[in-house]
This record gives sequence, C-alpha cells and structure tokens, in this order.
Amino acid sequence: MRSEAEASKTPPERMTSGDGTRVVQTPKGVAATLAQAFVYGMFPLYWAALASVPSMNVMLYRIVTAAVVMVAFMLLTRRWSGFVDAVRAMRRTPKVFAMAVVAAVLVTIDWVVYIYLVSIGRTSEASAANFLMPLINMLLALVILRERATRLGLVSMVIAALGGALYVLDTGAFPGLALCMTFSYSGYCLIKRFVPLDPFQSLTFETGVLTPIAFVALAVQPRFGVPAGEPWWVWALLAGCGVLTVIPLVLTSYGVKHAAFLTLSFTQYITPTIQLILGIVVLGERVPAHRFVSFSVIWIALAVYTFDIVRRHRRHGEGRSGERV
Repeated sequence: MRSEAEASKTPPERMTSGDGTRVVQTPKGVAATLAQAFVYGMFPLYWAALASVPSMNVMLYRIVTAAVVMVAFMLLTRRWSGFVDAVRAMRRTPKVFAMAVVAAVLVTIDWVVYIYLVSIGRTSEASAANFLMPLINMLLALVILRERATRLGLVSMVIAALGGALYVLDTGAFPGLALCMTFSYSGYCLIKRFVPLDPFQSLTFETGVLTPIAFVALAVQPRFGVPAGEPWWVWALLAGCGVLTVIPLVLTSYGVKHAAFLTLSFTQYITPTIQLILGIVVLGERVPAHRFVSFSVIWIALAVYTFDIVRRHRRHGEGRSGERV
C-alpha cells in the first residue's frame, strides 16, 4: 500500500474536508473499501464453523491472534520503530490518544455482537443492521465531516433510505443487538478519520491495547476458553482469526483515509447482501421472497451512486475539476 504522501500525488476524484482533515479519493482507496466489503461478507461461514465456542471467546482470540500477526508483520517489515514513534507522538495529544482507544473498544463491540448473532443463527438480522450502517455513515459524512453531495448522490441516498426502511419494516422486529453493532462500527470508521496512524500502525495499536485484557480473560478459563472435546480444526480456525481480522481492518483503515465517507457508506451495502445470500444458500436460514424487494431498491441506489462516481471520474480525466461528492 502507498503512503499518504504517495496517495496525494494521484489526481483526486474529489477532495473533502471536515474538521481540519482533507481526504483525496483515489482508485486504490475505492478498491480497498470494495475489498473489505467482500471480505466481511464472507465472515458468516467462518464464524458459523466456530459456533461451538462462546462468541465472547472467539472475539478474545481475534484480538490476541491479530495482535501477534501485526507485531510480527511490523518487526519483519522494520516498521516497529516508526509505530512506537507514532504512538508516542499521539500520546502528546491526550484527546487523539483517547479517540484511538475508543476506536479499539467500538470495533470490539462490533465483533462480539456480530459473532454472537451468526452463532445463534440470526445472520439475516445482522444483515439487516448492515443495511442501516451505510445510512448512518452517510448522515455522519454530511453532518460531521461536511462532505457535500451531488444531485445524483442525494437521489441515491433517498432511494437507499427507502430500501433500508423497507427491509427493517419487513422483518417485523426491532433489531436491537444488530443496531448496537451498526452504531459501534460506524463510530469506529468515523473516529479513524482523526487518528494520525497509518493502516498498519492503527491495527497494531487497536489490537495491542486490548490484548492484555483478552489474554487474561482466556487464561483464567479451562482450556483457554475452548469447550472440551473440540477437534483440532477448531483450534486451527481460532489461530487463523488473526489473519482473518487483519486483512479487512487494514483495508478499512486505508479506505477511510483515501476514499470519501459517502463512498465507504455505499460499498457497505455489498457486505449484507453477501451475508444474506450465504445465510440462505449455505447456512439454511429461511427468508421470505418478498423481502428481496428491499434488496432491489437498495441496489438501484448503489447503481445510481456508482454511475455518479464514474461520471465525475471521467470529468476529471478530461481536465475538469470539482470538489463536490
């Protein structure tokens, strides 16, 4: 991945500013947001295979193993000293340091709730909450980050809001736990805009600050939190949680620094769509056929927004400039 300085040399598709931050949207930034959405969409298969392990313990293994992976990576690529310097610099600004810690807590909440919902066979509820997440992110982008939208962008938001509302209303139940997951991850993405760490430093910090607590919580349990009689592959999957966790979070960290928050919001519709398909086809959940009406409405919104992005990118390619999202 490129550094911030290298990214700034790429002709911007658009530039946003909010509370002192400036973000240049690049093709690699958009690609990163798309990639993390696809990876997250495949997660239900992995967590379903670990359904015999308490969801809280799975989350603890995610933290510890991800920290091990990141420390090894930082040492092997000689990034460790730079990471230490960056954290020391961040500690000189208590407010920023506190925001980085809060981000780590928020993403942990998201992990716990999501793994729990999948483990008890409520993947479709998690999917419904993920449809709300882009709407919350869009609101944050407009209100807090002060990103501006084109007319087509506004039209796509209205269509997306309609589709999300149809989906939630059609479920017939208020998804309280899933909404907790939604707000925690949206807050996580927003806070990372203001944390001065690169994607690798950010993930190393987030997992590192929670690892001591997670390790102790596992150590005090029999067999480190894994039920008796579990086969070897359960342990292997738990060990693999680190790599599985690192990949999408690094992509997310890169994406939020090199793509508009509105763009991130719309790519997040990909994740719940994949989750719902997996829930039906692979995990055997039953979803009424009429619920796919809301999916169609949401994908129309995504198509409109994608068309708007491509249109503006071509304009910049022809030498025209503009700053509206």
